[in-house]
Amino acid sequence: MEEKKYFSDLNREVIETGKCTLCGGCVATCKLLDVGYLSVSDERPVIEEGVRCPADCGYCYSQCPRVGKPTLMEGLEEIYEVVSKDDEILNACQDGGVVTSLLVYALSDAVAEGCITVVDKGDWRPEVQIAMDKSSVLKSAGSKYTPAATLTGVPDAIMNYGLWSSALVGTPCQMAGYEKMVAVGRGTHNAHNFASNVQLRLGLFCKGCYSYDKLMKEYLEGKKGINISEVTKLDIRDDVLHVYAGDKELLSAGTNEIEVYKRDGCGICEDFTGLFSDISVGNVGVPAGKSAVIIHTDFGKEVFEYALARGFIDAKPIDQSGADLIHKLQKEKKEAGIAEQNRREK
Repeated sequence: MEEKKYFSDLNREVIETGKCTLCGGCVATCKLLDVGYLSVSDERPVIEEGVRCPADCGYCYSQCPRVGKPTLMEGLEEIYEVVSKDDEILNACQDGGVVTSLLVYALSDAVAEGCITVVDKGDWRPEVQIAMDKSSVLKSAGSKYTPAATLTGVPDAIMNYGLWSSALVGTPCQMAGYEKMVAVGRGTHNAHNFASNVQLRLGLFCKGCYSYDKLMKEYLEGKKGINISEVTKLDIRDDVLHVYAGDKELLSAGTNEIEVYKRDGCGICEDFTGLFSDISVGNVGVPAGKSAVIIHTDFGKEVFEYALARGFIDAKPIDQSGADLIHKLQKEKKEAGIAEQNRREK
């Protein structure tokens, strides 16, 4: 019989060894099981002092995407160059406002009752929110490059908002984390029916996530003398970090300069495009002001086509050079992730 493992094992094997993605899946599962011992503190999952996991639990361990990889079902790969057709969204968003437009469509057509997104709660600290209308979705516009435990929005949507359907926006590791939650939950506990709560998964292309204290406080404030409360936009494109205050560019720096500020868990990640998403979106391989969109599932294709037909977005097939670049970056990240895994195991 397989030995039962608990949060103490997850802490020792994943969190303390720098493998944690901070997807929030362990915290979400604990809440969905009405245990609620886990939370996030200082960019890591923690357990309440003086408590122990119930003897019949251990699901926080078994659902972790870094304990065992979820199974990827090979599906579609249709790639488009896309831009929003909503001027309000275009004025508020980066890279064509595609994610925001897809979320607004999902709400308008009852694909989802609410959207699990990340907002800036001040000084560029990310915070998970449940958005249930266009104005709330617009608050999450713009890229965030420091982590939020996005999957903690799943129990929030179910238990605090009473939602039966939601759309989830997250990085590739968070999409994998949700996939693992679904697989483990479906086969064992299916807590609060979360396996079917998230109707639409929108993934974000990702080369890695940066520690808030290291990137924002140590680097931007400490080394570059930038007042982060004045920053209105962060954008990484073509391996360059751009920092803006309104129309004024405060900083342009190569990402090689900030590589050391990435979270340790990003080093072993193999997924650039969000392979466990229904639809994934990024600013690679397309002109400025537009997004590359990859459709991965039949449901993602249905949502995309409806959003297109109803005038939320405009799209055309991506140029072959753009598709080739995306494939190249996916291949490079997978190879780098495997190499780093092997290095750490030695």
